[in-house]
Amino acid sequence: MKKILALAATLAMAAMASAAAVDAGFFTVETPSAGWTLQADGENSAVLASPDKAIVFTVTKMPAAGTPLHDAASRMAEAHGSQDLVRMEGEGEAWEYTGAANGQPLYAQVFDLGGGAYGCITIVGDHGSDAATDVFNSIAFK
Repeated sequence: MKKILALAATLAMAAMASAAAVDAGFFTVETPSAGWTLQADGENSAVLASPDKAIVFTVTKMPAAGTPLHDAASRMAEAHGSQDLVRMEGEGEAWEYTGAANGQPLYAQVFDLGGGAYGCITIVGDHGSDAATDVFNSIAFK
């Protein structure tokens, strides 16, 4: 039993040691392992990809510019060929949709960041995986 607990503790420490905090300027994120790549796409957009490129996030912060959140989310969903834009339950206004990009499944959330800005997180690839969920939940806009 002690060997099992020691092995579990060692694996947990190894997982923590390979996780990395990333500061992308307008947001921060925790990656679950080494090898994730971050590429800025302008001042308020970035692409974060898993080592094998099976999961790719696009994180964007955009000015609201007087556009209602639903309208902004609708345009993004339409651009991704989505027909299933739905309002999310919970505090604050947020919208989600699914679609496809380059033949891969896509999931996105569009939400109000406050201060006249909207945020969008798009996941292309295996968005239901533990790694995708952990990364998504760790994204914090500044």
